[in-house]
Order: sequence, then structure tokens, then C-alpha cells
Amino acid sequence: MTSPWTAGQVASVAPDAASLAAARKLVGSWSHAGNKGLALWGLCQGSGSKPYQAVVDLRGPAYKCSCPSRKFPCKHALGLLVEWSEGRVPSADEPADFAAEWLLRREEKADTSAETAGDEAPKKTRDPATAQKRADRVASGLVELDLWITDQIRSGLAAMDTSWAGLDAVAARMVDAQAPGIAGTLRALAGTAESNENWPEKVLDELARLRLLVAAHQKLPGLPEDLAHSVKAHVGYPVSADSVMESTPVRENWMVLGFGITEEKRLFTRTVWMLGRNSRRWATLLDFSHGSPNFSTETPLVGYLVDADVHFYPGASALRARLGATHGEPEPFATMPSGSIDAALQQFTDALAADPWLRSWPAVISSVVPSFVDGAWFLVDESGTAIRAEGDSDLLWKLLGISGGYPVTVCGTWNAQALTPISVFTGGQVIVL
Repeated sequence: MTSPWTAGQVASVAPDAASLAAARKLVGSWSHAGNKGLALWGLCQGSGSKPYQAVVDLRGPAYKCSCPSRKFPCKHALGLLVEWSEGRVPSADEPADFAAEWLLRREEKADTSAETAGDEAPKKTRDPATAQKRADRVASGLVELDLWITDQIRSGLAAMDTSWAGLDAVAARMVDAQAPGIAGTLRALAGTAESNENWPEKVLDELARLRLLVAAHQKLPGLPEDLAHSVKAHVGYPVSADSVMESTPVRENWMVLGFGITEEKRLFTRTVWMLGRNSRRWATLLDFSHGSPNFSTETPLVGYLVDADVHFYPGASALRARLGATHGEPEPFATMPSGSIDAALQQFTDALAADPWLRSWPAVISSVVPSFVDGAWFLVDESGTAIRAEGDSDLLWKLLGISGGYPVTVCGTWNAQALTPISVFTGGQVIVL
């Protein structure tokens, strides 16, 4: 039997604080609730005549509800998780009728995926001619990009068209050249120019970064293997999941420290941050889903220690990874390795030295107090050393509220300017922000 989630784990999957608050108000509204294995289900009586049918598959986790809410998960699915975490969802022999069909489809889909990924499954072989054709196409596109960057510098940034339409036209050419990574960087420049007073400095930094990437791509054959993989990744060359899973895994006791879902043009991205307890190596798991955040793969729960094989994508500062075989059941952890501000800055420096196109790097900083001074946020350690913090205002105020003005351990991503908090560790528990 799967152990019920903690309140922090339930909070980690909530789309916002309002949904979680609404879910907690549903106590006493449930009937025919039950759980079996990795499935939960229940009927929640709303304002209408028919109760809403909520089902949760803990493997994703994935959710289904008959309510019309566009939030995912909705308050009813969250409410069911709250009921379960507080011990009010009894075990059952079989799922309720309204849940059985959806759960069966999920089970069949998981079985099919496992069979496809098996050793006997046929593997696609990559056509060298196709790969060379793509490389030639990318190289041609980057020649045009180099000329465009040169023109912007020669004419001066004041004359540069930094509108979304202007930069999107250049980005579209990069998409045609099969360099989607560069296309994304170009589109982001419009937002950078619009939202920053010192936008010429930031835009110049990005153009210099792109110029370096073009130069590195032109010398791909002579680069060290790991650096060449990094260049290709930033340009946007695809890497097959099969090839990653064939790489030598890193077995560790991975501490799951953060979880988040973002959305852009109906493409949902789920990110899980993990830190090796012994090696102090970071790994991020990325999964994508179009249309809705209904991810097909399982994700380890925040606040748990997972003994697992992790396969890293190739690169000079390998961070993105895929989860391989797990060994034993995940267990909650109640202590965290210490981490100083100086150590976090040094880790970022080392990663950036290996891969100069990195934009951020995970960090854990212990014994810091969140502070709001003169309109800016800081994390201040016991010696008085401070590091800038940034992010959603509500998130940062929540961090301050959780700390109560006392030292806490913060997990976040550092981008050379500020740290964006992901979660906070206090009282032996990881709380996702």
C-alpha cells in the first residue's frame, strides 16, 4: 500500500494557493471515496444536483474530474489528495465504476510504453545522410544569423528592431534552419527589451552569447566531445530518449527538492529538481505535454529520497536527465546537506566555465533569512552575507512567512544576478513554493 502524501506534497502539485485553499474547504463533501494501489477516487458534492467525480493516478500524478474547471489539478482532485493525506480515504478492493475505465486506460498505456521501451523493442536507426543534411541546414542558417548580428552591432542597438514581430521574423528563419534553441532565444529578446530600462546592455549580452555559439558551431569537429554536445543542445539538435537511456547511469540516493509546471502556447513543461545526497550532483527531470499538463511518465515525490539510476543527457555541464531503474521504495528525508552562498556561487562558476551558454544552475543555501529591503529581496546568512532573490512577489512573501524571520534552507536557481526560490526546507520538511 502506498503511503499517503504529506501536506507539503499535496501543496507541491497545486496550481496556485487559491485552489489549495478551496480544496481544504471540501472536508465533509466526499462520498464513495477509496484508494487501491496508486489510485484514488471519490464523489464530491458541489452546488449542483450531481456530485463531481474525481480520480487521481499517483503514478503521474494524473487527474480526472467531471467539473468544468480549467485549472489542473482542479480543487476536487486536490481535495481528494487532502482527504487521503489526512487519512480519510479508506482502502478498497476495486475502483468505483466511474473511475475504473479511466484507470484501466492509464494502466494499458503504461504497459504499452514499458513494452516499447523493452530490450526487445525495435529501435530506430538514425540515417547518417539525414543527420548530415540537418547539420548543413543549421550551418547555413547560422551564417545568416552571424550576418544579422554583425548588422545590428554596426548600425547600433538604438536602430535595432526589438519588437516581437521584428525578432520573430529572424526566429522563424532559425526554425526553418532547424535551430529551435536559437529561435527561442531570439523571441525572448523582445521581452528583454520591453521590460528592462537597461535593455541595450542585456540585449548586447545576448547577441554576444549568440555570436559565441555561432563560432563554436563552426568549429564543432575540433571541440571536446562534451562541449560539442552542449553546443548542439543550445542550438536545438534533438537527442533521442533511447540514446540517453543507453548511457551509463549514475546511481545515487537522490533528494527530490523541487517540482514545477510551466506553460507556453499550450506546451506544458514539468521540471523536477534532484540533488544527490552523497555526490552533491544536481539532476533535473523534464517532461512535456501538449494541450494539458497530463504527463505520461511518473515523477518522484518532493521530500522523498529515491535510490535510483539517473541517465544524463550529454553535455559539458550535464544537468538534464532521465530517471532509470529505482531500487527499493522512496523514503522521506528529514535532514539536508549544508550549503553556503559562496559554495553556490562557485558551483555556478564551475558550470558556466564548462558551458558558457548556461543561464542558471540549481543551488541549496542553508541558514538564510529572507529579507525585503528598499524594494528588493535578499537572502541573508548568519555572517551578514546577502544574495539577491527574485521571482513572483507572492512566492517571495510566502517564503518570508514560512521562515517567520528565522533561518531556513532555500533551494532555487541562480542566474548570476539573483536566486529564484523553488522550495524551502524547514522543520524537517520540503515545502514547494
